[in-house]
Amino acid sequence: MNPVVTNISWDRIWISFYIENVPATEHIHIRALNGSYSARLVHPDQSSTEYRLNITNPGNCRMLPVGIYRLVTSDDTPIESAVTDIKKYNTKFVYFHSERSYGVQFSGKNGLKLKVTDGRIKGLDKVKAAKSFVRRSRHDLAKAILRAIYNAEYKIFHDKKHAKPRILLMSDQSEEMGSNMKALKDALLKEGYAPKEALRAITTKHYSILHWIKTLKKIAEADYIFLDDHSQTTDWLTIKGAVITQLWHAGAGFKSTGYSRFGMPASPAPWSGHRQYTYGIAGSKKIRHFFSEVWGINDDMVLPTGMPRLDEFLNEEHKEKVSAELRKMISELTPEATGSNGKLRRIILFAPTYRGENKKHAYYPYEMLDMDRLYELCKLTDSLFIFKMHPFLNKEDVPIPKKYKDRILNLTDYPNINDLFYISDLLITDYSSNIYEYSLMKRPMLFYSFDIESYTKERGFHRDYRTNVPGKIVETFDDLYKAVIDEDFEFEKVQEYVDNNFDHIDDHACERVINWIIKK
Repeated sequence: MNPVVTNISWDRIWISFYIENVPATEHIHIRALNGSYSARLVHPDQSSTEYRLNITNPGNCRMLPVGIYRLVTSDDTPIESAVTDIKKYNTKFVYFHSERSYGVQFSGKNGLKLKVTDGRIKGLDKVKAAKSFVRRSRHDLAKAILRAIYNAEYKIFHDKKHAKPRILLMSDQSEEMGSNMKALKDALLKEGYAPKEALRAITTKHYSILHWIKTLKKIAEADYIFLDDHSQTTDWLTIKGAVITQLWHAGAGFKSTGYSRFGMPASPAPWSGHRQYTYGIAGSKKIRHFFSEVWGINDDMVLPTGMPRLDEFLNEEHKEKVSAELRKMISELTPEATGSNGKLRRIILFAPTYRGENKKHAYYPYEMLDMDRLYELCKLTDSLFIFKMHPFLNKEDVPIPKKYKDRILNLTDYPNINDLFYISDLLITDYSSNIYEYSLMKRPMLFYSFDIESYTKERGFHRDYRTNVPGKIVETFDDLYKAVIDEDFEFEKVQEYVDNNFDHIDDHACERVINWIIKK
């Protein structure tokens, strides 16, 4: 019997074709009718009939090109469709910005075909479209000038003789160095390297043309560039002659971002700076496919080095020193910090992620917390409740009533959340990647996910949230209150999470990054 498609489904960026009668040694491809492009489908489970296609990266770190494709076997035999209602799959449009759309249509005639389109969205407001065109033209001109400057600097400076590799630590998100990058910088300096820095916050600040010229010179010189988040510069500037590595902070590989949420608000365009990465890093081989989805690159380009910031976090001497400093600091902030035994009271750390599309629009709905009952909870459980909000939220204060500040503290301005993990007895979070490090403390976690349904629709997850978090999920403040009182945290999930997310639990992540990437 010939292979036949019996069903089609979508999951974010993946199209799944369920194909029966496929020999065990056979591979399934999509092939452009004009023969210009082909890609092999992924068969994730050999016992299943599912064959998957990632439209953001079919295997070449590019979007599935515009064209008409046929589903075929290795010898180009067309695969027929037994899907009775092909019309319900006939249109799948993914909007990647305000004026253009990326679409996939299906046809069941003469073998299953896919038609991939890319065009303008109809019905746009003409005034808005005109304003957008003017704004875009102005930005395009500025980028063209900067590209010309970079290309000139690259010719002048890149081949200049140098004894050691030229390394650039670069961020477009902040003028402060992220924790992974800081850890790597310290390790590079110990190894005798002299890394340069280009740290900016271009989403919220304006920089002069002189600043851009100096920054582009650093990029042009570099043999190795390390990023710690998405770089808007790399969206429009093609970097030459450098190995580019993404040191993204989200060790958990949990909530959808980047290409894994393609077509949703704040998702990248089909071409973005993510496509320029030579490598990314992750904590283990088991989860690196989540990171490759985010960046639109292949799994083998994501190296399971572990997070560089863990080198300091797992250092016992550092842990003891910081823990003593924090206990002293908290005791000085409030006389209620210590109990009758002279020791620090139990600490509940509240560290959720932000809501909103980006740093500019970030917020947290504090009305979902009942401060009166929160204070009551602290009294009943003999606890201190510490807020450590996402860095995007440090522009506004947490609304803690003055009368409750003996038991409820705001330490959002404290620079390193990982330090707070040492002295915390319970972490309450939601969708944040901070669970990654905290899981190594082997202490309970509680997930206050009051907006799980809307967050799932708007933001999305790589993997099912309800079955993969290392702790109990509560969706109302009443349930949070009760879980803390009853100490009902589903603690047994923590060890399973650690086993799946860590290949290395040591303080040698920076060493692996340097050895594998710079020393080859």
